Amino acid sequence: MVPPKAIIIASGSELLAGLHTDTNTQFLAQSLRRIGIGVVRTLIVGDAYNDLVDTFSYALDRAQVVVVSGGLGPTVDDLTREALSEATGIEMVESPYALAEIRERFRSLNREMSENNRRQALVPVSGMYFSNPNGTAPGLVFDAGERLAIALPGPPREMRPMVENYVIPFLEQRYPGLPRESSVMVRFVGSGESDIDQILREKVPFDPRIRVSLLARLGLVDLTLYCPTSEKEDLNLLEESRNRVLEVLGDYAYATELVDLSEVVGLQLRKRGETLATAESCTGGLIGASITAIPGSSRYYLGGFVTYSNESKVSQLGVRPETLERHGAVSEQTAREMAVGGVKALNAVWCVAVTGIAGPDGGTPEKPVGTVWIGVASPKQNWSLVRRCQFFGDREAIRERTRITALDEIRKALKKVAL
Repeated sequence: MVPPKAIIIASGSELLAGLHTDTNTQFLAQSLRRIGIGVVRTLIVGDAYNDLVDTFSYALDRAQVVVVSGGLGPTVDDLTREALSEATGIEMVESPYALAEIRERFRSLNREMSENNRRQALVPVSGMYFSNPNGTAPGLVFDAGERLAIALPGPPREMRPMVENYVIPFLEQRYPGLPRESSVMVRFVGSGESDIDQILREKVPFDPRIRVSLLARLGLVDLTLYCPTSEKEDLNLLEESRNRVLEVLGDYAYATELVDLSEVVGLQLRKRGETLATAESCTGGLIGASITAIPGSSRYYLGGFVTYSNESKVSQLGVRPETLERHGAVSEQTAREMAVGGVKALNAVWCVAVTGIAGPDGGTPEKPVGTVWIGVASPKQNWSLVRRCQFFGDREAIRERTRITALDEIRKALKKVAL
């Protein structure tokens, strides 16, 4: 069977206005690729009815599977179901079963169902609906024979379980035996996309069957290698290629799967049975927040200090007033004393400290905006390290780059310092 093409559409005027970020499209694309359905285009459309119909018709002319997220609510601007009905030529009727599920959902929440919620019980006469135990909007399938249009609720907490529990099994049954693309990943930190690309071109020749993708984010680069099938030959080829990449760029590789750098650091700490503290100035708690976002982090993360003012650096971390007076808050000496102070204050095995100028104001010729000092300290071997960084971008970019680099310094320190 020839794999069907898919187009994903995110619906909502708030997306076009930049008021919210579309997070559904990436999840849907990954889910479809997992079962052998390739996405050839993604679109965003507002809530105007004619725009919805035009966009849905455009997609149905170009793909066998069209997946829409958003616009299935009960209000007057939720027009996805009506627009898909017109675009596909498939009428809708009220389903007593869908209506009963919606009523039960309201009853379980001790709420009275409004009359306008009956709209959410409209289902295609040619197709089906998917139950929604996490909300009131069922998912809809408009089945036009060679073309499928699937409408899903917009909230991720409703959409994602529906995709996993209903949409993927439905599509696997509709398109059995599709060849499934295989892939492997390497995640890098501490080197830019262009540098990694150049090194790969010079030192890691890839087999022509392999498709290479590099995705750069703030301070991070993801390399993904793809092969057309999941046959053993292709899987072996991918694994051999990834191993060659790790031989050449292993110092910058922090993971071979979709995990955050903070999770990698946490795993290393757990294996070593060691603890970590954080002392943050310019990041205002971002490092600690990313660490505690990982379940089980209480086993190794003791806590952190957000010492934004000089006074708090002195009172909470024991930074000497003469250090601040002579060298300033953004300095090698202050970063080192913050890290050492964090270790002592919480009796931690490790502490990472950051102090810098995130901007947009506060820079000087000697210390321009983006100047950051990162310190790591440990009583093990009386070990400490301080590194000066010069980051670019706006305030949030500088803060995020600082977070990532601080975590990477801990990662590298754990590799260098023996148990």
